[in-house]
This record gives sequence, C-alpha cells and structure tokens, in this order.
Amino acid sequence: MNPSMRTHGSWLLGGRLASFTVVLGLGFVGAVAAQETVRPTAPDAPLPPTPTVTLLEAVHVAEIHTGCVAESAFLEEQDAVAAGSRHYLIRTRREAAVLEVRVNARHGRLESIRRVSGADSGKPVYEWPGVRVVAHRGGAELGPPENTLPAIERAIEVGADLIEIDIRETADGHLVLMHDATVDRMTDGRGSVADFTLEQIRSLRVDTGGRTTGGDAPPEPPVRVPTLAEALKAMHGRIDADLDFKEGDLTRLLAVVRQAGMEHHSTFCGPWDRCEEIVRLEPAIRIRPTAEHPTEVAAMIRRLRPAIVNLDWHAVTADAVRSAHLGGCHAFVNCLGSADTEFYARLAIGLGADYVQSDRPDRVIRILEELGLRSGRVPSGDPLGTPLRAMGLQYPLR
Repeated sequence: MNPSMRTHGSWLLGGRLASFTVVLGLGFVGAVAAQETVRPTAPDAPLPPTPTVTLLEAVHVAEIHTGCVAESAFLEEQDAVAAGSRHYLIRTRREAAVLEVRVNARHGRLESIRRVSGADSGKPVYEWPGVRVVAHRGGAELGPPENTLPAIERAIEVGADLIEIDIRETADGHLVLMHDATVDRMTDGRGSVADFTLEQIRSLRVDTGGRTTGGDAPPEPPVRVPTLAEALKAMHGRIDADLDFKEGDLTRLLAVVRQAGMEHHSTFCGPWDRCEEIVRLEPAIRIRPTAEHPTEVAAMIRRLRPAIVNLDWHAVTADAVRSAHLGGCHAFVNCLGSADTEFYARLAIGLGADYVQSDRPDRVIRILEELGLRSGRVPSGDPLGTPLRAMGLQYPLR
C-alpha cells in the first residue's frame, strides 16, 4: 500500500463543518488477536470499530502536549483507513503558531505534532519513535548473567533501546548492580549486599551458568559484580538506562548519574514517594511509577505527573494504556515471568504499549520487525519529555 493517502472529511470549525482534504502518511501500527497468535491486520481486513477515544479526549491530549488552545478537530473517515487504526487530527494555536496534532483514536497515543503555518510549515515537531524495547536486568535470558557488563554489551548488540538495571548499596556506601537482597543466587558468596563492602563484593565471582569459551580459546576472565558507575559508563552515548533502585541513598544515586552525564538519559523506577523525591532533586530524570491496578492510573498521574506509567502484566488492560496516553504519558508494559512470551508481547504491542520490557528483548524486536513497526534502535533520550510538568501548561487534570 502507498504510505501516503488522501483523507477526506470535515474539520469542526466553530460548530460548523468545513470539508477539506489532508494528505498524511500511514504506517502499520496494530496487531489483532486471532486464536493463539496475534497477527498484523491485513490491508483487506475489516475496518476498525468505532474509536474508543472521544474527540474531546483527543483534544485534551493535544492541549497537554502543545500547551496551546485547540481550534479545530477532525476524525479520519473509515473509508480512508486501511492499516487498522484511525486518528484524530487536531489543530492548536498559540498566537501565530499553528500546529497539527495526530492522536490515535483507539488508545489515545500522541502520534505526531507538525507545524502548519509560517516558514516552517510541514516541519515535524514530534514523531512517536515507535515501541521501545527494554532489556530487563540487561536481558536476563540473552546468555550473559543478569546485571553485569557482559549483559549490557549483549543487550546493546541485539538492539535494545533501554537497559533496566537493579541497584543496591554496599555497607560502605557504594552502589552496585544486584537484583536480590543477597548475593547467594548470582555469585559464589553468601550474605546480604548491605553487609558487604565494595572490596568484598568485588572479590566474588558471578555465576555464569557453566558457560565456557570452549576449544583451545583462552579462558575468559571471571565476571564480577559491577558498580553503577561502571554500568553507566558502558551505556553512555550508546543506550539509555532504566534505574530500578532497590535500596540505598538517593543522593548517592544522583551523584553517580550526574557524574556519568546520564541525567537526561535515565529513567527511575521506584515507589511513589521515591519518585516524588527524584522529581524534586533531579527533574531531568524521567520517573516510571507503578500503577498496581488499572484504576490507579489517573490518580497516579494527578499526583506525580510522570513521563511514563509502569504497568506490571496483571495491571495491563486497554483502559490502563488508554488512561496513560490520555494523561499525557507513555505506557510501559512489563512482559516478565510467566508473561514473557511471544503471545503476550504481541498483545502488549497491539494494545498500544510504548515500552515493552522482557528478558528476551531480541524476541520483541523480531516481532516488531515482522509487524513493520521497527526500522532500527530508537534514538536515545526522550523527545516527548514530561509535558505535564511544563511551566506554561495550565491544565486541570481530570
């Protein structure tokens, strides 16, 4: 199908209908469930149902992301849609600047903003970068042991967009990568991370699961527990970090992140109160608070105004993803544990997830490539930012 198509319809102008034609590019954006496998929508598949996002809700999304007043809105006609998704086109204005905002009519995601006036007319302001693939613990099932420098290298190699790492503080105030409260599962030592000094924990060998170089190749050096500083140095300029801070002093965490120059390339995951503290101490870091239930999403957005809403699999519903988008946030879906399967990853993508976290990021990338939803690693940083905290935004969150 030609990626560009003409969409015919009517803008709502001051309560009057004005017919017009707009040319827009449509990419394949959805997946639908069919028995045990979710497959992309074929061009001749039935058209999508009536939008679940209302025009007014889409207008609010445009207000959040532009800080401007909406002056017109348009819903694509069904006969112009062949890719399984419809969009609202909303025009907003601030003085002489006119912007066109494109919002998904099914799950409310902001798809794009472009200028439609002045010398820069047609120039994009924002384009949704695609589904970001998150390597959980560096990709715990990719081969190298989790939360190690080899795991980080492997996650970058397979094409992940974000690496989640778990951080704990040692007895002498250093930050190291370790998911569990003890070193028992991952190393040849025994005891709590908090009871070890850095020197003691660095003397331990990380269990590599019996992997060897094989043949006549020289043995690889033992894998050690890395410090947070070492991990961020390995990521800097290559991939963004997702910081799951299990235990320790937040000021020490921020000091390491700042020293590594990763403030604008890090996401913080933690309890709501710790997310609030991060916003106060270092607003450049994006926060990823967790909604334990779909009904918590709106309240969490009102309280924390995050960039990202974190959803563990049991809390993932179409309503939860839609609520995140309508509140000006991205939806982060965890396909972990028993939910870390191809089927669940496809469901998350089809629901409108902006991030999908997995122990097998390579599998998620393959699915996205199959669906035509990935052209390469997503650029580092977050072009969306955190619009809900914009100083000029006077928006009464519902």
